[in-house]
Amino acid sequence: MKTNIYLILTLVSLMSCKSAVNKKTLWINSSKVDCVGVGPMKCLQVKFNASENWSNFYDAIEGFEYQPGFVYELEVQVDTLDKANLPADKSIYVYKLLNVVSKKQDAKLRLNDIWVATHIENKELSRVEPMPQIELSLKTMQLMGTDGCNNIRGSIKTLTDDAISFGPLLGTKKLCPNMTTPNAFNTAFEGVTSYKLDQLELMFFDNANKEVIRFKKVD
Repeated sequence: MKTNIYLILTLVSLMSCKSAVNKKTLWINSSKVDCVGVGPMKCLQVKFNASENWSNFYDAIEGFEYQPGFVYELEVQVDTLDKANLPADKSIYVYKLLNVVSKKQDAKLRLNDIWVATHIENKELSRVEPMPQIELSLKTMQLMGTDGCNNIRGSIKTLTDDAISFGPLLGTKKLCPNMTTPNAFNTAFEGVTSYKLDQLELMFFDNANKEVIRFKKVD
């Protein structure tokens, strides 16, 4: 009888310990961003409430395999370590995957394509001259293309459902017979802060919500 009571108490104790696990729901964005930890790195963007803004996440999640292009909702276990026994650059939190609640393809993936410019500052470009063209890669968070004269390359610094920003564009230094369109394109591109997708068209806007460049998807 005593043995049975001991087993019951042990089971109750174990069940109590299991229920005390610190569980949290965690949302993960579809792309990583540049961040600085011990050094420059790529961070996941996360939020612990669906209504929050995305924030950088510097830790790892044990058992979780991240795939760019998908928005995740995860259930995780969060353990807190004793800070006194940790190196200065070590997080006190340990995240372990319990369950993938959902994994949905991000609608922003429609950006992941080749786009040719049709308008700059609402002025239609002549189809006779070379047209600026960019290719956006959400997997590498990079862009490449041409401003109509020089080859260009840069990084996608931030990306949300409607906001986008780019790092400085690097390019070749050719001088073409007509630099009007390349110069206008590069000037307009520097001010891009948001975007809108409308079927096969991609529009970039500045911080005053003024359209600065319009693209059409390449067939």
